[in-house]
Amino acid sequence: MKKICFLICFLTGILSVNAQVISSADTQTVEKIKQGNLKYNTMTANFKHTQHLSFLGEDMFSEGKLYYSKPEKLAMRYTDPEGEMMAINGDKFVMVSMGNRREISGKSNPKMQGMKTILSACMQGDVMQMGASKISCKETSRHYVVNATIDTEANKSGITEVILNYDKNDFSLAMLKTMEEDDNYTIYELTQKKFNQPIAENQFQN
Repeated sequence: MKKICFLICFLTGILSVNAQVISSADTQTVEKIKQGNLKYNTMTANFKHTQHLSFLGEDMFSEGKLYYSKPEKLAMRYTDPEGEMMAINGDKFVMVSMGNRREISGKSNPKMQGMKTILSACMQGDVMQMGASKISCKETSRHYVVNATIDTEANKSGITEVILNYDKNDFSLAMLKTMEEDDNYTIYELTQKKFNQPIAENQFQN
C-alpha cells in the first residue's frame, strides 16, 4: 500500500510539473479572449515588424500586409522590403527573402512546427494551446496582456516567452512579441484589421 501511495504521489508530481501554471482569474481572461475570437474566420491587417538581434547595433524594421484564415493559413507579405514573404499553409512553410524562395515541411521540422503552433494559437486567441508552461494576464486601458512562458521541451520553436496584447473592444490580436535566447526578440504590431472577408487562396502561396 505504501508503494502504491508513493507511486500516486510521484505521478501527481510529474503531472504538476508538465501542466500549465495559471490562476483561476487568468483562466477566465484567456477563455474570454478565446470566445471573443470564435466569431472570426479570416483577418487581414497591416503589420509592423521589429527584429532585435543582440549582436547588432540597431533594430531592423519592416512592414506589410497580414492575411489569416482559420485554422492554419497565415501569410505575411512585405511591402518594405518589397517582395519578401512568409506563408504557412497547413504543414507547408514558404519563405521568400532577397529573391530566394525556400519551402519547408513542418512535419519534418520541429522548429517550424513549434512556430506554427504558437502563431496559430495566438491568431485564434487560444493561448492555452501554444505549449506554455506558465501563463499570466494583466489589463491596460486598451488591452488584455497575456504573458506565456514556453515549454521548450514540448515546443521546439526556439521561442522561450510570448507576450500578447488583445484588443479589449473586439478581442483580436494587436501585438505579438516573441522572446528567444540571448535576449533576441521579434515584435509584430497589427493595425487596420478587417474580419470575415474573403481572402484569395493565392495569398497563401508563392
